[in-house]
Amino acid sequence: MSPGVLQYTEGVPLTDALPGSRVDLLLAYDWLYDEPFLEVLSSSFSGAGLRLAAVSPRLLLRCMDAVQAGRLSARTYLDRASDTSPEFGPLDEWAEANIPVHLNPGERRRQIWYKTNLHWEFIAAGIHTPYTIAIPSLRRQPTLDPPTDLGALGRPFSIKPDLGGGGWGVVTTAEGWDDVQVARKHLSGEDLILQEFIEPTSLEGRRAWFRVLYACGRLIPCWWDDRTRLYGTPVVAEERSRHGLDPLWSIVETAARLSGLQLFSTEIARVGDGRFIVVDYVNDPIDLRFQPHAREGMPAEVAHAVAEALTAFIAAAA
Repeated sequence: MSPGVLQYTEGVPLTDALPGSRVDLLLAYDWLYDEPFLEVLSSSFSGAGLRLAAVSPRLLLRCMDAVQAGRLSARTYLDRASDTSPEFGPLDEWAEANIPVHLNPGERRRQIWYKTNLHWEFIAAGIHTPYTIAIPSLRRQPTLDPPTDLGALGRPFSIKPDLGGGGWGVVTTAEGWDDVQVARKHLSGEDLILQEFIEPTSLEGRRAWFRVLYACGRLIPCWWDDRTRLYGTPVVAEERSRHGLDPLWSIVETAARLSGLQLFSTEIARVGDGRFIVVDYVNDPIDLRFQPHAREGMPAEVAHAVAEALTAFIAAAA
């Protein structure tokens, strides 16, 4: 897929779409680095006889003309743009009214972007999470005394915006209330969470920290280094059995049920007493970059597995 070119899997450009043309997935994206994955997804769709239309910012107006004129419609929709590019709002609104199946529905996505929403749901479902204290923003509550249970966090502890992802605004070396006050001033409009710092155990010399991708019912756990933020290899069946990693699957299945999303990632650490702790609850949108296009991306075989899972889901939704 060339940058800025909307293309169906069989190579029919949008400008040549026939009246009433219908695609199987309309995917809105605004990040150039999604395009290598879209190449993989397009190939997977083509092999299954499905049609994909991926809409970049450069093609947005042309797409809106097509859908409003009835020249283009879709069975399913995935939005990876409107939260960061407001100009995609009209397409998202049109999709809400006209496309029957949405992956990662917008209303639910906006709820789970707040970490505290899922934190309490996870606890109620019996999933271990780090000890967490919610702190109102400086703007909402200018004067704030230290919480009485601050010491329960241990030292150091993490400070994170309640809303946000990708490591934005995160402090992992906080030692006390003074650090919280600095963070409140720096992020004055953001509610914060203070979170116990999690140190994983070691399994045969590897940190027991996992990034698990969930794609339409398929779970793909990968070893992951929380210090370098780089993927390791996918967890294989023999490792799952030898290290007793079955909880990764059950935890993520519960996360999928609670979040209501079809495509997300999560981070889970195993600690010294054997517990599996969900450190980063549900990440949306997920980072679709993969190696070798991006050093910090997922392994190439994982990207292909995600594309295959999306293809199977869309095909079954026919």
